[in-house]
Amino acid sequence: MSRTRVVLLFGGVSSEHEISIRSATSVLAAFDRDRYEPVLVGIARDGTWRTGALDRDLTDLVAHGDVVGDLRSLRPDVVFPVLHGPHGEDGTMQGLLEIAGVAYVGSGVLASALCMDKVAQKHVIASAAPQIPLVPWRSVDGRRLGDEAYVADVTADIEAELGLPCFVKPANLGSSVGVEKVTRIDGLLEALRRSASFDHTIVVERGIDAREIEVAVLGDGGPDTLASAPGEIVLPAGVWYDYETKYVKDVATLAIPAVLDGIGAAQQIAAIRDSALAAFRVTGCHGLARVDFLLDRTSGTAYLNELNTMPGFTSISMYPKLIAHAGIPYPELIDRLCALGQARHRERGALRHDL
Repeated sequence: MSRTRVVLLFGGVSSEHEISIRSATSVLAAFDRDRYEPVLVGIARDGTWRTGALDRDLTDLVAHGDVVGDLRSLRPDVVFPVLHGPHGEDGTMQGLLEIAGVAYVGSGVLASALCMDKVAQKHVIASAAPQIPLVPWRSVDGRRLGDEAYVADVTADIEAELGLPCFVKPANLGSSVGVEKVTRIDGLLEALRRSASFDHTIVVERGIDAREIEVAVLGDGGPDTLASAPGEIVLPAGVWYDYETKYVKDVATLAIPAVLDGIGAAQQIAAIRDSALAAFRVTGCHGLARVDFLLDRTSGTAYLNELNTMPGFTSISMYPKLIAHAGIPYPELIDRLCALGQARHRERGALRHDL
């Protein structure tokens, strides 16, 4: 029986390049080599695609591997794009793979783009699934931060409608890159400018005292789609979940499942899982997503924070750990994702293209 040939794409041109390499290292180790034939393709920061031997250090492969001129020359049965952030998780890579006519793991063009753009995502959730609470927010045009009148209006609106503290973040990045907590109104403009260096669209959200709750979703959106038990990212007092907390200081611990107790805990857990599934479906996600919530410590409200269509797969990542807790070990997770990607490709291939 021939093995399934899987091209593992990693690296990329975004600020999440290193995280992608860490994710790809874990995915590569999980492949059942009796069933799968992995092919490594690393994308350098300058956009060059390179390949090399499976035992090669992935960072070295990205820098010095053999150049790939055409993905199709590698004859993939399915592509696993373990790419985070812009030009990987935002629909651009998915569009390229659609044009190339190859099967791939994860959501399609629209869902990937929608879930990467936090502003568009919030608009769709508010319209299509109004039962899911969202933290009060507003968007800011980073290209207009030199306009004093615009800045004055934005500052006044944020102070009046959102209050302090608030969180400022680029609309189209992940891994908490560029996210800042603002506690003084005179620090808002500089935070907005730093965020605008990553993306022209900025999201500002009301700061709430919240627990970081996450749900892993696996499936095609149909009745058999799995929503895991909620997990929690537990942080020391006074610490919030930024890039340095996640990947440098490593001070967070994971509680799987999250400890939700008291009267109504079972109903609260069920509501969070239902919200995760509803968000997955209304945004058109496929294959996988990690759905993040902010659980208000005072009110108990579970606010939807965001959906990640290609969550981290590193050794410390929540998504594979939540799926494992649901009874699906890492190798089986990889197997299911590849199968879902191939099934979706066959379904799309059956659609008519003639008149």
